[in-house]
Amino acid sequence: MTWSSAAIFYDQLRSLVAMGMALPQALGLAGNTSHGRHRALAPAWAAGCSSGRPLAELLAADGEPALAVALVRAGEASGRLPELCRELAGYYEHALAMRRLVIGRLVYPAFLVHVALVAAAIPGIAFSGASPSSLLAGPAVLWAVLALAWCVFHLVGPQVRARVMLSPGLIGLVGPLVAANTCLVVRAGLAAGMLIPASLELAAPACGNRIYTDRLQAAAGAVNDGRLANLTAALEAAGLPTLVVQMVGTAEIAGKLEEALGRCATFQQESFRTRVEWTARVLSGTIYALAMGAAAYTVIELYGSYLGQVKALAESGEV
Repeated sequence: MTWSSAAIFYDQLRSLVAMGMALPQALGLAGNTSHGRHRALAPAWAAGCSSGRPLAELLAADGEPALAVALVRAGEASGRLPELCRELAGYYEHALAMRRLVIGRLVYPAFLVHVALVAAAIPGIAFSGASPSSLLAGPAVLWAVLALAWCVFHLVGPQVRARVMLSPGLIGLVGPLVAANTCLVVRAGLAAGMLIPASLELAAPACGNRIYTDRLQAAAGAVNDGRLANLTAALEAAGLPTLVVQMVGTAEIAGKLEEALGRCATFQQESFRTRVEWTARVLSGTIYALAMGAAAYTVIELYGSYLGQVKALAESGEV
């Protein structure tokens, strides 16, 4: 699935359903305006809805992300499908913006490192008779290491990846996104008339991290059994950020829970965006420093090799 096709599909579905179009027809037209898997699967979803099956069930069967399934399920139950489709479209547009930001920050520094590693082999070729193929040795090692790290990350189990993302160096980055997803889905569940345990169960697989999924499911069970008093206690037990817990606690007392959850989701999304931006800045600065270090090494090696040859010629009496 591509984020761009999802953003287009759910935005078009929102517009068509809001205009009063029947869901099966809206799905067909939304698929026509999208591309990729959403364009390919939309006719089957339309046919399934025509036969009486819930859209959320069809999305889950075809492997749509848990967040999309949860919001659509809540939208179908509450009659607020257009509003929640707008939330989904916004989520994918936000993800696209984050990807553009990271790529924009890192592509040029990565290119500089590649060029610097190529240049670092020039002194050996010019003064030591090394093979010209050594120009590719440095970049080959760099990209091989990165490719290996990428493969290992994707080959390990989802539980291991979830634990890695909750390590001290990464929890500050991914925590706001997990909190934003949780608040978004819990709010949708409450608006659909679900009780707090059911809303937490709905949010658990959609939060974006397997460890938090287990925590939210445990918290839902504890609220259902009476071991936790309310949503505030459940979110605190699940390990969500303190600010979210405090805002939800105040909202439960004031009777404005849905409004507060919406604000929490927006704030946490912005916090995630800011942290991704600063992480990209730090990484790009680090890559620039590595590139400059490689360039300095190349210059020093060239200069040292040149002086060494001049000295050798002088000692041999040829200069």
